[in-house]
Amino acid sequence: MITDRTVADRTSDVTVRPRPATLPPRTALTLDGVFATAALRRPGAIAVQDDQGPLTYARAEAQSARLGSLLVRGGVQLGDPVIVHCDDHRRSLVAQLAVLKAGGVCVPVPPGAPEGRLTAVAALTGARVVLCGVSTGDRWPRRRVLVLDDPLTLRLSAAHHREHTLPRSAPHEAAHLLASGAGGPLTGQLADHAAWRLALTGATRAAGLPVRHVVVCGPPGTPHALAALWWAVSFAGTLHCLPRPGAPAPAAARAAVVVSSPEEYAERLPELRTRPRLVRLLGGPVPPELAARHFAALPTTPLRAEFAPGGGAFPWAVRDLTAEDGTLDERVIGLPAPGVRVRVLDRDQRAVPVWCTGELCAEGPALPFDTIHGPGRTAPPAAHPALLRSAVAARRRADGLLELAGPVAGSPPGRHRRPPAP
Repeated sequence: MITDRTVADRTSDVTVRPRPATLPPRTALTLDGVFATAALRRPGAIAVQDDQGPLTYARAEAQSARLGSLLVRGGVQLGDPVIVHCDDHRRSLVAQLAVLKAGGVCVPVPPGAPEGRLTAVAALTGARVVLCGVSTGDRWPRRRVLVLDDPLTLRLSAAHHREHTLPRSAPHEAAHLLASGAGGPLTGQLADHAAWRLALTGATRAAGLPVRHVVVCGPPGTPHALAALWWAVSFAGTLHCLPRPGAPAPAAARAAVVVSSPEEYAERLPELRTRPRLVRLLGGPVPPELAARHFAALPTTPLRAEFAPGGGAFPWAVRDLTAEDGTLDERVIGLPAPGVRVRVLDRDQRAVPVWCTGELCAEGPALPFDTIHGPGRTAPPAAHPALLRSAVAARRRADGLLELAGPVAGSPPGRHRRPPAP
């Protein structure tokens, strides 16, 4: 249980350090608060549109309020991690809103995650409650499971009036615990509402246009799906799920913004029946072959590469690609993202000179504020400010661009003590 920013009920002893409040009160909003405001102003607007139909803001707000009340009366306390393991974007939105209204921390898991990943997430977070669908409910045997599309859950939610203490989330408390570490030790990055707001604002400024329709490639629970969902919600817009092969694309989504991982985009690009205004690729570096395919199919659509190490949902570095980048070097990941300070450090925690290789580290208000390690591993002392670590080797070029140089051996992702000034 995460209570008073302390991770307990786990075999490891990790203290979650709060981030200092740096935002003025008028901009210090929560994700569920932004959604509730949109539901009041545009109740009939569509929040999520997929193959199963539309979900309006008013309906999602009402469903999540009832489900959040059920969680509170069921014992979910402030700061408790709650796993969200849904197989469609509509239920994923309602589940996340309910957890946030109850003051909990969302732990999103993609529906296709292997059993080993589920076991590792449960051990890392200590979460006792899982919100899921019928197709994923039987994968959590020793947890309290609420199946959102089960008639019993629906009756329980309808039988309870809204809890008077809702909403209970706060801007500088954790909103999500994002499990990362593909191919290595699993870690969890804690991101608060304020970090989401800053990251979404930075994405909007980079896009240079209001975002009303966002198309997402792939299932819910993935980092890029989370970024797409909350980006759409921040403008009271609509999240569209890319239709199945052969299905027509909704008219409103044909001029939308596409958010995807490079891997998902490479698979779905041949069947993309939209003419998006922008494509954001969040995750690892973008291969030159994929950039060439994009501009061959969509010559007038800008392509933005956002590097987020370890499968994160918050970009560390960004680069705008053009059709003229015919000899694109995928090792170049661009400049630091808005609200992010990137540093390249040596093994003694000192900044390295230009063109020298070190570990890519970052900090800033538009990034997760703390990292939880698995059982048996401890975090640095709370008295020391920290950097997020990537376990990736990089260098800073003379023109200021960041360039990958390969993985760093023996450096697991996580928090790192701030190095002394060089």
